[in-house]
Amino acid sequence: ANDAEIEKLLDSMEQMVEDAVATIPDDSSIELKAADGKADSSEVFRELITLSRSEISIALLGQNQTTEANSNKASAQAGLEVTADIRDADADIIQAAVNQVIRTVVTLNFGDVPCPVWAMWEQETIDDTRATRDEKLTRAGLRLTPQYFKREYQLQDGDIDETSPSERQNNMLPLSFAEAIDADIQAQQQLDDALDILMNGGVLNGTLEPVLAPLFKRVENGVNPTELLGELAELYPQMNTDDLQERLARILFVANIRGRLHERDNG
Repeated sequence: ANDAEIEKLLDSMEQMVEDAVATIPDDSSIELKAADGKADSSEVFRELITLSRSEISIALLGQNQTTEANSNKASAQAGLEVTADIRDADADIIQAAVNQVIRTVVTLNFGDVPCPVWAMWEQETIDDTRATRDEKLTRAGLRLTPQYFKREYQLQDGDIDETSPSERQNNMLPLSFAEAIDADIQAQQQLDDALDILMNGGVLNGTLEPVLAPLFKRVENGVNPTELLGELAELYPQMNTDDLQERLARILFVANIRGRLHERDNG
């Protein structure tokens, strides 16, 4: 075939790219030609796609851990940190641009006056490990200060109710009931003061003597300690069991000493 026939054939084949029908003589044949190493070329194309995806991810995210099959936890964590740094840098650019616009608007309309500042922020997540540790320490009896919670959990002034438990309880109770609780606490203090004075060899005044006189009388009459403990619980309802037992032991001790001294003086 001459060059003109070859050009005519190529033009006809170009027109057949989309949809066309070609006819050939009966004594002719068509043979498809393919380049040598076709399988190798497809592998090269696949590697090109993978490399392109990786480079695009690096350009956008700073890491390619989402497109790499051989990534591990350590590399993924490092990739997340890089992504976070890029995100923060982008946020700084946006923040600076918005604040510049605000500054320009304020200057044009109001002159050289303080202007509001636009800022981007992210909600902080609570460290579950620290929270669990603080909960266990609190249950063990350790009292954490409001300053600690503000520092570790990014709390602001006013987020924490810093009133004492007793004051908070009194504020939640009716006034009459709160006054009754205060009276019980004052009665407990008078009992402790009276016992301390006697155990230190002092003499009770007219205010504190009536506090212990009925109890000493019950001891002199041979009352059972369990029964006396119940009477103390009725007299001091705000006192817990351990404190009641401790006061009972002191009352019995002081009553025993007073009885011996009285017996010695009268003997």
